[in-house]
Amino acid sequence: MTINEIIQQNEELQLRYARALNTIAALERKIAKLQKENKVLLEENKKLKKYNNILTRAIEIALTIKNYDAQTRHLQLVLQKLRETGEFTPRGE
Repeated sequence: MTINEIIQQNEELQLRYARALNTIAALERKIAKLQKENKVLLEENKKLKKYNNILTRAIEIALTIKNYDAQTRHLQLVLQKLRETGEFTPRGE
């Protein structure tokens, strides 16, 4: 192998190394972005689970109420309270 071939091979390896470093940096940025998105989604999931538990419990309580009008009032009050606290905004509102 001549000196020129060694120099050329060295330059090619340096280019490949630089590209690999760029790829690693890009992947690290992508991972950071995905981790941030995941954190947001986990918080949203936690909030939705909380609302689901509240509404499930409200429905369970409503089912123990014999009077239909009282059931309706109970559920309306639960939804009103959730809206007031900003915890619940049904679609279309």
